[in-house]
Amino acid sequence: MTPGKLIVITGPAAVGKSTVSRAIQAVFATKGQICMVLELDTFGRGVPREWVSIGTHRGANSELGFDYVRTEAGSMGLALGDDGRRVLIAFHRSVAAVASSGMNAVCETIVYDEDDWRDWSEALHNIPVCWVRLCAPVEVLDEREKFDRSRVFQGLAKGMSARKRVGTYDIEADTSTETANSIVQRIIAKLGS
Repeated sequence: MTPGKLIVITGPAAVGKSTVSRAIQAVFATKGQICMVLELDTFGRGVPREWVSIGTHRGANSELGFDYVRTEAGSMGLALGDDGRRVLIAFHRSVAAVASSGMNAVCETIVYDEDDWRDWSEALHNIPVCWVRLCAPVEVLDEREKFDRSRVFQGLAKGMSARKRVGTYDIEADTSTETANSIVQRIIAKLGS
């Protein structure tokens, strides 16, 4: 079976991954083609609360899963345990399965570190991927987080932006200076090449 078109969009919280993903999905729809949006956040909602710590909630097994810690500077950091790594590995392989089935997909995710990038590369090794990295100045991301009070993880954008850059990307865009439509047009053009 021919794999579907796969776009993997990475970047910190509040950078515009969802906006760009939904716009890509709409472009596919106008062509009469289905395109799924796969979100690490949605996948992660299946993790039991005991494997997550954030704010005042301290999951009993969070050191094995996802431990969100607020720094003195007000940013939010993430420490991954062994089970947290396995969740990321499972997500990577789930994305690969969707694309391998012939389904077009846009994936919203983070690349946590070098090990995470290696696993993405392994999971998608036989699948053509358009890798997209979105960024924006931390001040812009902070303002976007403050504006969106529904965000549980206030400060996560700053914490994620401070992480070491990992991976190689086909398209990089600053969402503070380039519109979502322009970014989408570059992605669609890349898929056509």
